[in-house]
Amino acid sequence: MQLRAADHRILRELSCDGRLSNVELARRVRMSESACLRRVRALEESGAITGYRATIDPLAFGKVLSAYMLVNLDQRGAADEKAFLDVMRCDERIITCAAVTGEYDLILEVAVKDVADLTDLTLDTLLKLPTVRDVVTCLSLRTYKTAGEAAPGL
Repeated sequence: MQLRAADHRILRELSCDGRLSNVELARRVRMSESACLRRVRALEESGAITGYRATIDPLAFGKVLSAYMLVNLDQRGAADEKAFLDVMRCDERIITCAAVTGEYDLILEVAVKDVADLTDLTLDTLLKLPTVRDVVTCLSLRTYKTAGEAAPGL
């Protein structure tokens, strides 16, 4: 699907607030309500919009520590890879996991209760997986922008 300028405006608005009513969305993107609704449905059907979800503040779950973990893997068998991916999908402390270029294979964004929880994630979960070679952790001191937000003044 080739995106039009109006589609870009719709996507920008929905990425900031996925709960906008069609009436408000149409007003913001300067379209009629019916045309806006048709474009949103077309964007959903094309896969440009993959879904809607609530973004939960980790503090609501008592997770006060955020970190990024750089992970190197030993490329072994498919069974090791499956076990690793199962942990990535099922461990609720892991927010995102992405393959990256450079010195490390993956970067994980994690939210944990405290240093003991981070230690458990590192030593008792990740480093016990046969495919994980090493982990470097960077604590997040301050977040300037998250998905769907405009960056505040630095």
